[in-house]
Amino acid sequence: MGTDTFKASAHYNDLTGSSAADRADISDATDWLKSKGLINSNEMLIGYEIHVSPILSEKSGNVVISTTFLLTASDNFDSFANSVHAGSPIYLKKVKQDLSPEEFFSLFKQFNLTLSTKGLLEGNEYNYSE
Repeated sequence: MGTDTFKASAHYNDLTGSSAADRADISDATDWLKSKGLINSNEMLIGYEIHVSPILSEKSGNVVISTTFLLTASDNFDSFANSVHAGSPIYLKKVKQDLSPEEFFSLFKQFNLTLSTKGLLEGNEYNYSE
């Protein structure tokens, strides 16, 4: 049993930001995990950790998206959320899989990522020209 903090981080954190995504309508990550036998009926997908590195990709010659799916042993989001908000310890199962970009992005309807130097722009409104 290990302990982790749910926060994106790279070696130097030169760029930090945020991301947002919409689940795919027809077949999302939970369906993908079920099709691979990686999630039980009493578990719920609650988070993702995504890591892309040229070093990992060099081994196969293809871009590899190392994805860790975080599962909770609850099948009810509200009860899990209430437990988290109450400050209870969070126990998750990690399921690690390497996915191709096509496989990974097919799990989402939309995927948006923002990065700025040292997170300077995060949450700030800005004016722009094109």
